[in-house]
Amino acid sequence: MSERTPESSIEPDEQSLSKRARETGLTLKELANSIGRKGKAVAQQKTTQLKEAAKDDKINAKDAADIQMLGSYIESIITIFEDTMDKITLHPTYDEQHKMLIGFKKILEEEVNVIDARLSMAKRLKHLEPSQSSETLEERIEERKNTNIVDAESVNQPLPPSDDARTMAEMVEDDRDKL
Repeated sequence: MSERTPESSIEPDEQSLSKRARETGLTLKELANSIGRKGKAVAQQKTTQLKEAAKDDKINAKDAADIQMLGSYIESIITIFEDTMDKITLHPTYDEQHKMLIGFKKILEEEVNVIDARLSMAKRLKHLEPSQSSETLEERIEERKNTNIVDAESVNQPLPPSDDARTMAEMVEDDRDKL
């Protein structure tokens, strides 16, 4: 009896099919490795860019000044929002609450549209004005504060925290009573 090797027992078609499957597997493995290397390189590049951007003190100072200028307005906006939501929940039926919440949502969406419009206008105007690179950061912060004061005068101020202040829920109630 002659011993047969495993390769000699496989037919030629099966050998070529097995060889092609192995080659395809190696090709896929190489492709996955190259995608991994490329992804790693892109991630390292983006990380380096973000680290460099974070080191920019001018950007950090500008962001801090912007956030600081919003402080007083944010608290009043949050208070008005919470008061309005509380007034809406006082209504006895869910149907009324539902209608009022839908109306309030529409008002908030319109406010977001106004903010988006002002942002796009500011971006357009920013590209029109010449850059003043000789200006110091402190001068720019002061100019921004003055601009915000002028803008705040032309925009409706938040409602005062007194009992006389009407919330959105009360206004909707009054409008509903008129109908």
